[in-house]
Amino acid sequence: MAKYKEIPCKYYIALGNCEKGREACHRTYCQHCGKYEPRARLRSINKKKQYNEKQRSLF
Repeated sequence: MAKYKEIPCKYYIALGNCEKGREACHRTYCQHCGKYEPRARLRSINKKKQYNEKQRSLF
């Protein structure tokens, strides 16, 4: 299953406006662009691990 990249590209300015001169629409085109670079690196939360640790602490 594909992972949706919620962090916009650092070249994305606004809808239809990209610094690379491409037709920018973050939800579709920018997601598959070869020049995609995230603005910030955010650590994703492992929700399964968080849930399992919570269940272990209950016992």
